Amino acid sequence: MSFQPRQLGVVSGHSLRHVFFDDVFMGIRARAYASDVDLLLLTELSEREAGRPSHYPEICQRHGVNGIVVTGFEPHDSELAQITASGLPCLAIDTHMINPQASFVTSDNVGGAVAAVRHLGDAGKKRIAFVGGIAGSVASSNRRLGYESALAELGLESRDELVIETDWLPRTAYEKGRELLELPEPPDAFFCVSDELALGTMLAIEESGRSIPGDVAVVGFDDADFARLITPSLTSVRQDRVGLGAAAIETLLRMLEDPSAPFPVTILPVELMVRESSLPLELSEEQARTTASEVEESEQAAEPGQGQRLSIAAALSVFSSGGGSAPSQAVDLPAPGDRATGRVEGRRLIAVLLGATPARSIPGTYIDGLFLAFRAQAHAHEIDLLLLPRFDAVLGSPQQSFVEQCRRLGVQGLVVLALREDERASVSSAVAGFPCVTVGIDLLGDRVAFVMSNNIDGAAQAVHHLAESGCRRIAFIGGPAESRATVDRRLGYRSELDRLGLEYREEYVAGANWLAEPAREEMKRMLSQPEPPDAVFCCSDVMAIGAMAAIEEAGLSIPEDVAVVGFDDVEYATLVTPTLTTVRQDRKRMAEAVVEAILHLIDHPDQAPPVSLLPVELVLRESASGPAHHDPHV
Repeated sequence: MSFQPRQLGVVSGHSLRHVFFDDVFMGIRARAYASDVDLLLLTELSEREAGRPSHYPEICQRHGVNGIVVTGFEPHDSELAQITASGLPCLAIDTHMINPQASFVTSDNVGGAVAAVRHLGDAGKKRIAFVGGIAGSVASSNRRLGYESALAELGLESRDELVIETDWLPRTAYEKGRELLELPEPPDAFFCVSDELALGTMLAIEESGRSIPGDVAVVGFDDADFARLITPSLTSVRQDRVGLGAAAIETLLRMLEDPSAPFPVTILPVELMVRESSLPLELSEEQARTTASEVEESEQAAEPGQGQRLSIAAALSVFSSGGGSAPSQAVDLPAPGDRATGRVEGRRLIAVLLGATPARSIPGTYIDGLFLAFRAQAHAHEIDLLLLPRFDAVLGSPQQSFVEQCRRLGVQGLVVLALREDERASVSSAVAGFPCVTVGIDLLGDRVAFVMSNNIDGAAQAVHHLAESGCRRIAFIGGPAESRATVDRRLGYRSELDRLGLEYREEYVAGANWLAEPAREEMKRMLSQPEPPDAVFCCSDVMAIGAMAAIEEAGLSIPEDVAVVGFDDVEYATLVTPTLTTVRQDRKRMAEAVVEAILHLIDHPDQAPPVSLLPVELVLRESASGPAHHDPHV
């Protein structure tokens, strides 16, 4: 197959993790994958964040980019003007750009804010405060415009003392929210321009001794994953975050196909999701319960094991560590002075094979987290990333091999994070002699380095703990049978059963392709047997959540009737009820090992490729042990 000539650059002006932007990027990846488009992800932060100039247009031109998607920039950013002046078609997300070579996609921010404030007014609220983001930012400004328009429509006074602006951080919303609550006439409602700001505001309300929504109602914006999980659940304006990313690629492709046509502007609709944080007091208890549960039931219908609720403080600790990373996976960025001067010539380009975008029924899967950690490490080492949707899209033409194509684009090495089993032979052949690092994937080659967690030991730890807890019929649910992770974890499972003198039974072994729904079905099958298992070890947390759903549906309790252990320690492991005992892989350390390995291969071509086997840790929580306090991160 010939090399796909179309390559789009993705430039981000925001920090490396954020609930909103991570989902936008998921949409970008998904639409690019569907169109066989390669993505060049520039990991350098904007001058506003990094404290030094960047060189986005030069990097894009150097690597043959056809068009640019920008996120997280404001109209006044000097780098945005440089990008639009580059002559490349440019598409901005949530930043208004109109010129002959640029356009933008955004959500209906004004309309969403109007709907939120109308809802609060209809609930009888008279003193509605506004919690905004950075002053002058497009999203915050447009949502403030909607807020003020709705106040005028309702005949309510717009009061300057009830308008606050933040740096988009929950801590700032918490501090400024407390100040508003101490006013002689405090707000009886808050409209927050993001759900993370709403979290900080809700914590301030709780700590002031007031109730939500009885004393103070709250509405957020974005409809982040945690909005329906917290207590009380958060009313929020839902914007299609993944859809914004997909629309950006869709629009940019149209711009490339017909440069002479007027460039379209896309505004996606929003929807107000009414939950407990803003229910009118006039509703009867039964009406309130019905109103709040309708949305929740529809959201959970296709999402096994997500009926959990958590406190506002717990949500803050999990979702808002600088924009969405769990405490154990926080991103450490070097200070601007610790890095090189930013010369374009000093930046490296590494290709990354990510595979298909994962299912989003349970966000924050292991590959998601590993890629985010790898992206942070790439930023720290001044590495840009060429994201490949599929390997067969770049196998090379009869004239040029894959390696020749990579070198033509300036790619110095390849990192393989995901790979189908039927691609392994062709990839091994294509990358012969080229620096390559795989994560838990077997590839042959004299320039292939290998990084993986100690899967065998992790599985043994899980089975040993289940046996120590009194379980004797321990089942196993794995991913694809041929994958290295499944093979090694099954080996550790079986070896530990043998060592403990417990029976290995084929009817207790199943595969679920890393997905929750197949795992739920396999668990149902096992529970229907005359002698069902009293425990299950799952090769991923996503599959463990599916298994837990089946156990609950069977009327059984966890861990009393059936204990469950997962693998990975994704964010949702702390949110399901009961919380999930799991084998923690250190994604940050793995990302560091991958970057160390690829740089070693590039800089030391005469030395043997490194092999890294990283330790794992069994984290005890409720699903197979006892109280969650065994885990310091819960």
